[in-house]
Amino acid sequence: MLQISQEINMGTPPLSNKGGGVEKKMKRVLLLPAVFLLICLSLIGCGPKSSGDVADDLAKQVEKMSGYKSKASLSVQAGKTPQEYEVEVWHKKPNFYRISLTSKQRNITQIILRNNEGVFVLTPHLNKSFRFQSEWPEKHGQVYLYESLAKSIISDTARKFQGEGEQYAFEVKADYQSRSLTTQKIMLNKSLEPVRVDVMDSNMNPMVTVQYNSFELNPKFDEDAFDKERNMQAAILDSVPVIAEASAENQERSFGVIEPNYLPKGVTLKGIDKVNDEDGVQIVLTYTGEYPFTLIENKSRSAAVSFVSGEPVDLGYTVGIMVGDVNKTLRWDYEGVEYTLSSGMPAEEMVEVAKSMFNQVGK
Repeated sequence: MLQISQEINMGTPPLSNKGGGVEKKMKRVLLLPAVFLLICLSLIGCGPKSSGDVADDLAKQVEKMSGYKSKASLSVQAGKTPQEYEVEVWHKKPNFYRISLTSKQRNITQIILRNNEGVFVLTPHLNKSFRFQSEWPEKHGQVYLYESLAKSIISDTARKFQGEGEQYAFEVKADYQSRSLTTQKIMLNKSLEPVRVDVMDSNMNPMVTVQYNSFELNPKFDEDAFDKERNMQAAILDSVPVIAEASAENQERSFGVIEPNYLPKGVTLKGIDKVNDEDGVQIVLTYTGEYPFTLIENKSRSAAVSFVSGEPVDLGYTVGIMVGDVNKTLRWDYEGVEYTLSSGMPAEEMVEVAKSMFNQVGK
């Protein structure tokens, strides 16, 4: 019996070895579901992002960035012929801005500048500058500012969203200085940089289009990049031929009476007066009705205005200056004519009147 027992024991593997194999098999069996779960989670994480995910990422990027530089082509539907501009934007946090708007048709540049001294609107070809204190651009967004686009996307909880290949497309409300612009479609690449913006009217007709050519986050700026004198003098040097041509044309030109093509409901022309002053003839148009206003026209003059309380206004074909709160004044220059519109009407109505002056022929 002892011999048989020994043979049986000799033919049976040690119990500890058998147990080790079982443990390894069980570990492998338990590991498979865990690996499978990790793969599933990683696939979910790599799936398409939602509207909220992209908006959150965009908010973080805008918050972390130190600034940006961008170049874009801007097209504005003003009348029958779109107005084309080259737009260059420099932004250095927290509140330094330089926006250069160059008309392709007229080869004329205007610059909006913000630094520690205030906000400036520079019109180099007229050697004219306005300087004022303003909350611009916080108060009103601008279609060519990255942070304005981001704010539009983030704040509109009813936004429409679609991932289109390598881009994200958002359809959101438009909040600009024109009540005729209601909706905008904003295209971003996967790095959340702007690609294209289309701003539409209530009938979804594109009225403003911005096509980005380049966009650089966190760039380096020269110390005097936002200095008023540097920008004014550099722009004047670039505009010398235009300045000479504009000056000669201004001397010879008789612009006649230029009337707006848009009037608020119930407003009519009351009278037209021509007033002689030391700078020549001023034409004064007086309108009456629910929103009475006065429109003064004269030849453009050089001017450097000290502090005023107001803000820049994008009129599509030029940049104007809105001054005042209740009784407001909107000033702008176009084709050698300086316009001054004064009224207590809503700012949106004043902008519509000014926009309707584009390409109007003097009578």
